Amino acid sequence: MTQPRTRQGAKTVIAAACIGNFLEFYNFMAFAFFAPMIGHAFFPSGNHLMSLLYSLMTFAVGFFVRPLGALTVGKFAHRYSQRAALMLTFSLMGAGSLLLALTPETETIGLLAPVMIVIARLLQGFSDGGEVGPATTLIFDAAPQGLGGVFGTIQYMTQLMGTLVAVLIGLALSLSLSHDALYAWGWRVPFLIGLVIVPVGIILRRRAAGFDHATSEHPPIGPEDRSVIRRAVPLIFFCITSGTISTYLRNFGVSYAVAVLHLSPAIGMTGMAAGLLVGSAMLLPGMWLAARLADPRLFVISVGIVTALVSVPLYYFAIHSPGVGSQIVLNIALFMLSSLVNGCIWKTLLESLPASSRSFVFGIVYALAVSSFGGLTQPFITWLVAVTENPMMPAYLMVLTVPLGTIPWLLLLRLTEQASVPASCHLSQQNGPDANGRVHLSGHV
Repeated sequence: MTQPRTRQGAKTVIAAACIGNFLEFYNFMAFAFFAPMIGHAFFPSGNHLMSLLYSLMTFAVGFFVRPLGALTVGKFAHRYSQRAALMLTFSLMGAGSLLLALTPETETIGLLAPVMIVIARLLQGFSDGGEVGPATTLIFDAAPQGLGGVFGTIQYMTQLMGTLVAVLIGLALSLSLSHDALYAWGWRVPFLIGLVIVPVGIILRRRAAGFDHATSEHPPIGPEDRSVIRRAVPLIFFCITSGTISTYLRNFGVSYAVAVLHLSPAIGMTGMAAGLLVGSAMLLPGMWLAARLADPRLFVISVGIVTALVSVPLYYFAIHSPGVGSQIVLNIALFMLSSLVNGCIWKTLLESLPASSRSFVFGIVYALAVSSFGGLTQPFITWLVAVTENPMMPAYLMVLTVPLGTIPWLLLLRLTEQASVPASCHLSQQNGPDANGRVHLSGHV
């Protein structure tokens, strides 16, 4: 993609890229947070955990069509324009939210209700398939010179912000509405509010420079780059898989508090909101460290070990001392630790790929990893808790995801160093390695 010519143009492109990711996670997390209410409305049964499971399985449906959406929207963009494709994805997101918000309950229209909810999730997942990967590389290209990999962390920041807005709206509803009202109609409100974002995103994307007439300025992929890609793709896949599982384990917090610990939605959402606020704040120092650490291995390994060590006692505390205090402690700790290392991880993921293939390869790998594990994590952990009757299962799964992400990240970082893949497509223009092989970045976070 061509570089924006001005700083203001770069900001507009980044904002236009971020708003799609924001809306995606707002919609997804609104569904995840209100999954107990959605399950009650569309999948009524005598077992609240089974209703939640059916609701989360519907949530998972949206992930399975992501690769199909990426392929179809990509062809649409090639035939018409990238701007038209991005307008299409926003329209489909809005249509899914509208259908979800307005579908009558199962008691009113019978089996047609859950069918319509599945269609709504398919629309959302299909449109989201063309958003996250390309948006990340768009941010990379629009970032200050030498900081593309670090700025890729903004992708995760927009996820947190979309999730935060969803949980704050949910918290306000849970505090202002009665239990019966929240389950009867209150859960529909966030999806109607999300529709307001659609015209804002369309206007922003119309103003963004560089969406149309974007041409590749990179040479064809050579044999050396192909060798790097073949070795890097499996490692990137496992890193994203680990991040996806841990992300949806953290975002499972509200459903976990309500359905497993039998706390009120207000308590669950208060804990989640606290975690998201701290997590968002800690992304900035995480990006600062990613830009300045010559060797981030010790830092990432240390944070991973701490995460593994504290997960079990944190969940144990939440189970045996249920309440708003333990929920706040649990969520703040998990989101804070994740945000601290995300800058280093995303920097390595993006910079491990040659510039000539970064957008396509990263987008495909991301879509496959998220579609495979993003939708299955919460239904799987719900099923696991129901079968084992052990509420500690999320803690054990969180511990297992640490090596799943850390080990391939270390191998990927080593591969990047050995292959001497450019740290970003900008480094050759302004920044270069010193005598010790370290890259000095001229930009600032």
